[in-house]
Amino acid sequence: MIGSITKTRNGRQFQINKRHTRKRLDVSELTLGMHIVELDRPWIESPFLFQGFLLESPDDIRMVQDVCSWVYVDVLEEEWQEHHGATAGKPQTRQRFVEKQEMAQQLTQANRTYQATKQQVKTLLNSAYLGQAMNMEGAKVAVKECVDRVIHNPNAILWLTRLKHQDEYTAEHSVNVCLLSIALGREMDLAPYELENIGICGLMHDIGKMKVPPEILNKPGPLDPQEFEEMARHTTYAKQLLMGRSDIYPGAVDVAYTHHERLDGKGYPRGLDASKISLFTRIVTVADAYDAMTSDRCYQKGMSSIDALKILNRHAGSQFDTDIARQFIAMIGLYPPGYLIEMTNGEVGIILSSDPGFSLKPKAIMVLGPDKEPQPERIINLANAPQDDRGEFYKAAGVFRSGTFGVHVNDYISKGLRIKGFEFCMQD
Repeated sequence: MIGSITKTRNGRQFQINKRHTRKRLDVSELTLGMHIVELDRPWIESPFLFQGFLLESPDDIRMVQDVCSWVYVDVLEEEWQEHHGATAGKPQTRQRFVEKQEMAQQLTQANRTYQATKQQVKTLLNSAYLGQAMNMEGAKVAVKECVDRVIHNPNAILWLTRLKHQDEYTAEHSVNVCLLSIALGREMDLAPYELENIGICGLMHDIGKMKVPPEILNKPGPLDPQEFEEMARHTTYAKQLLMGRSDIYPGAVDVAYTHHERLDGKGYPRGLDASKISLFTRIVTVADAYDAMTSDRCYQKGMSSIDALKILNRHAGSQFDTDIARQFIAMIGLYPPGYLIEMTNGEVGIILSSDPGFSLKPKAIMVLGPDKEPQPERIINLANAPQDDRGEFYKAAGVFRSGTFGVHVNDYISKGLRIKGFEFCMQD
């Protein structure tokens, strides 16, 4: 057993027990992305160099088929047991293949979606700033694509929310809040159409800032009381920009107007209490706060993910919805994609993702050696208990923001990584 969680689906509560195991397959059933862990013959009698490998190309599959009749592959076994009050129904078992799809392809597709959505946001922000009519059709298409990507592979799209540029803060923040809200909605089992609606809410939540004077919006220091009062009006400006439009989800108006309200009634602009704050506003509020806290601004450096999560937890119940904040914290986890991970042996890598059920054992691209000097990049998966050159098991020692140890994640993305099993170029 590797873990047990409780989930609610369509009003029904399930206890899910997860176990990492193996499944025997005929070689005719093999597909790209499966991880081979055992052959139908001794490894020494095969042409394969390593005991255990990922099927990364059709040639890999054909080579296995030429040698073997059957193999064992990694699977994640889930036992779903529904609870009916004090009683429990008969458990149902599901099997999921580990690493079904190549992260390389997923990241490339996710980046295209991210960049297209950011361009749509820039267009909308510019229209709002100039007082021109906003065309929402492109934004709707982009948000639908974001939903598809998050459903397909949340790690790939959320990885991109870490790659931030201070000079593009407003546009990237809007996209990030959109994506984080969709991902959180997915964790809460919202329907696809609801995910599209929450995505629009996240995308448009800060549109009113385009009516705030630039010298206040971009001030490199604390705002004085009068400036803060003007900044706070961005919620009212958003309501004025969006109210009465027939081409936008109506709930987006409410979210843009109320995303700075607090459950304890101490927020703005109206000081609403919990009874008057909608579900979508509560979701966007958490996503908005987290992305803002972890972003570098002209007046302050962003904090680490773990520190931001601690603040969400500390203010759960007063500023943030308790259940939503805790689900968000669980979703982001201790090892969020796009952050740096230092191992106990001193090596440093970039966190990619984690297999289902292995949230404390992520995958990472190792980029620095124990001496903190660049080394040939390679991928390790802590769930597979990899060993370093000394035969010691890799163990995580700490998580750090991009830029620590001189490693800037953006630099790796801009030059395009070329790694066996993770070949992609974010410039495509």
